[in-house]
Amino acid sequence: MLTKPSLVKVGVFGSSHGIKGFIKVFTEGETLGSLKSPTTCTVQDPLGKTTTIEIESIKPNGNHFLIKIKGYDTPETVVKYRGFSLLWKKEDLPKPNVGEIYTEDLIGLETISKETKSPLAYKVTDVIDNPAHPILECKPISGDGETILVPFLNRFVGDWNLEAKTIEMIQWEQWFEV
Repeated sequence: MLTKPSLVKVGVFGSSHGIKGFIKVFTEGETLGSLKSPTTCTVQDPLGKTTTIEIESIKPNGNHFLIKIKGYDTPETVVKYRGFSLLWKKEDLPKPNVGEIYTEDLIGLETISKETKSPLAYKVTDVIDNPAHPILECKPISGDGETILVPFLNRFVGDWNLEAKTIEMIQWEQWFEV
């Protein structure tokens, strides 16, 4: 039985760049810098539909990368990908460094209190992109209760354990007061 490869979001397409059909890709970290072109990858539109593109080149440019997509040679043609997500096969990506994690690996982790190590009866259901930092969407495991949004920052989120499927929350109670 064939399994569908696990795809990881590595960036989001922005505006076109220059006159030769390059497009900006904004990403967290240096994942794109380790990928070699030419290569084929998957893109996803804002509605969730995926398609495959061929990338001719990837190069760093300040706080983003510039990508050249095969067959798109002008700014007017490449702009159709603005707002699309760039997805890559997880097995083709470099392993995260110590203290790092791919955000997709956080989904499904159950929350525990960093202070008491007790379960909080919530689990991470989504990781929301935000210009300042990712935000963890946590929903009650039982289905009853409010959805809680927690900034994915060291002062609010502790360690995670992928084997135990848990993630520590710091001063969890404050999120119910907001």
